[in-house]
Amino acid sequence: MKYVIGIDVGTTCTKALLVDEAGAVAGQGSEGYALISSGSCIEQQAQEWTRAVAAAVRQAVQGIDGAQVAAISFSTQGGSTVAVDADGRFLGNAWTWMDGRSTREADEIERQVGGDYIYRTTGWRINPALDAAKLRRMKTLPEYAGAVQYWTTLEVVNGYLTGRPVLDPTNAAMRQLYSVEANDWDPTMLRAAGVRREELPEVLPTGALVGTLLPEAAAELGLPAGIPVYNGAHDQYCASIGAGAVHDGDMLLSAGTTWVVMGIGRKPLFTDSYIAPGKHPVEGLYGAIASLVCSGASLQWFKNNFLPEEFDEMNRVVAQRRGTTGELCFYPYLAGAAYPLWVPNARGAFVGINLEHDRFDFARAIMEGVAFGVRRALDDFRRSGSDIRSITMMGGASRSPVWIQMIASAAQVPILRLNQSDVCALGAASIAACGAGIYESYSAAAAAMVHTEAVYEPIPEEVAYYGEKFRRYDAMWQHMRAYYESAPAAEA
Repeated sequence: MKYVIGIDVGTTCTKALLVDEAGAVAGQGSEGYALISSGSCIEQQAQEWTRAVAAAVRQAVQGIDGAQVAAISFSTQGGSTVAVDADGRFLGNAWTWMDGRSTREADEIERQVGGDYIYRTTGWRINPALDAAKLRRMKTLPEYAGAVQYWTTLEVVNGYLTGRPVLDPTNAAMRQLYSVEANDWDPTMLRAAGVRREELPEVLPTGALVGTLLPEAAAELGLPAGIPVYNGAHDQYCASIGAGAVHDGDMLLSAGTTWVVMGIGRKPLFTDSYIAPGKHPVEGLYGAIASLVCSGASLQWFKNNFLPEEFDEMNRVVAQRRGTTGELCFYPYLAGAAYPLWVPNARGAFVGINLEHDRFDFARAIMEGVAFGVRRALDDFRRSGSDIRSITMMGGASRSPVWIQMIASAAQVPILRLNQSDVCALGAASIAACGAGIYESYSAAAAAMVHTEAVYEPIPEEVAYYGEKFRRYDAMWQHMRAYYESAPAAEA
């Protein structure tokens, strides 16, 4: 029996899956780590990524002969960056993809280069959390004077396992220094960031052989040296592979703290709403990403503060409350209204409260408000030419049948729920399995590894109900939007 290992290095946790050649999960492990936050500065120790990789893999491979492991690959968070000196040592902490201290630098780059050029070249609106702005700021600080390169998570863990700190195109695109269509570092963005090409890592295709497992790393992982390591991908692109979204027209909904919609197509999708296109690991395909900020975080915030019941109990009661929440609406803009509305000054709100409402009604209103956000996103994809036949959903919210059904009816699209929640690690395992020759393509890997557990069809009665409620929901938003756009800018 042969095995492969897929490792997902996320924002606060690393997960490892041991998958056999028939596509079944044979072992798993996980290891968490902390964020270091102070105001808009959100950092992480890069050495925690490598420590967690070793710990998670050791758990996953317990009880098997390590000689049976044929390959390893990674899924990683994107846009978290650490400075490295000439001896390969980290200088300070990594600035994560949530770090917002480089707002001034982002504004300077946008004035220098132009917002349209930035978006059309890199696929992303200018963002203080991405590398163009972060590195422009980092390079002015004396504590980074000894830096010779700047690595993100994938380079760190590839380097740890093989001694070769290489990147892939999906993670390179997250740095806002990379041209989506040229598939190379963009000279204009490099100049704007003050970065030389040699200060950035080598880029290899997703799935390319990086090297083999070094003896030192092998001892820490509990594996023999020499196992091939294949280049991984950004977590959202690994999620698409792990969910079987590897064909033109596939759609994916990743429902975590921030919900992410990804469409798969044959050309990069540039829109007035700033959907973010990038090359997909499948040759000839592109991904298109839209982030629904604070979607999952809204319900988690409410539960942490006002709803002591367990999620199962909350779901049971919420499922019975449609009749009491017809006028109650929630706008999930706790961190401003981002895609596709782009009103950063907006704030979250409950509207239509009466004396009969309780905490479960508010929880249902939050779920519906997030479902309406998904509807907005899918409507935007449709206007941009996407033919949406169904959408595959994963993440914590996919464990809530009532929430999935709301989305299916509100967005008028069938929702497929998978039997595996760790789809990013499963996508990395698929990359490893294809690299090892176990499967000839990601489609073949998906056929073996990915299984649909349930399908939620739109219910005609609910489609009519949510269609009318969304009309009123959107009309109220137009009044709120006018208010927020005329109000003084909120302080950070």
